[in-house]
Amino acid sequence: MQIPQLRMQSSFAQLGLNINKPVQDIKQPNAEMNLQQIPATLSIEQARTTLQIDSSQARANIGIMTSVQFSESAASYGKEKALQAIAEKSQEGDRMMRIHTRENAIASIGREKGMRALEGGFTPPASSGDEGVDINFELKPVVINVQRNGMVMNPVTKPPEISYTPGKVEPYMIQYNSLKIDVVGGQLDQMM
Repeated sequence: MQIPQLRMQSSFAQLGLNINKPVQDIKQPNAEMNLQQIPATLSIEQARTTLQIDSSQARANIGIMTSVQFSESAASYGKEKALQAIAEKSQEGDRMMRIHTRENAIASIGREKGMRALEGGFTPPASSGDEGVDINFELKPVVINVQRNGMVMNPVTKPPEISYTPGKVEPYMIQYNSLKIDVVGGQLDQMM
């Protein structure tokens, strides 16, 4: 007797996946430094130099005098003449006192004074060998002042720009699972 057999044939399910990958985009904008250089300050100060030229002595040497120089010259000339006059009077007195020499002192003194009167007059003092120009030069230094002002920095940072698209997974069935059962050996005892 042949025993019937059960034959089973199964197939597995096959699952397919549609995968859309996620997309992440990151952009980093550049930071702004904002640097500013402040110019340095330079100041140069040139003090005035002084030049003094005194030509009053040179002018006096050629006879052109200021009022002060003229009065000083006249005073010294007057003093000199006064001292000469005192000396002459003293000498004349000594000559007149000497009667024993039998000189006619009064006549000779008068003759000398007359001759001197013809020569007389004011004569300015003799000029000196020096040119008489005094030059005084005073040099003042240059004052340089430098002020450094440095720089100013104001940085501006920017956050990153992030965009994210999430991925998708879509499942689909490629093959469904199945189970087939067959009976083989179909003779069955009816009597049972």
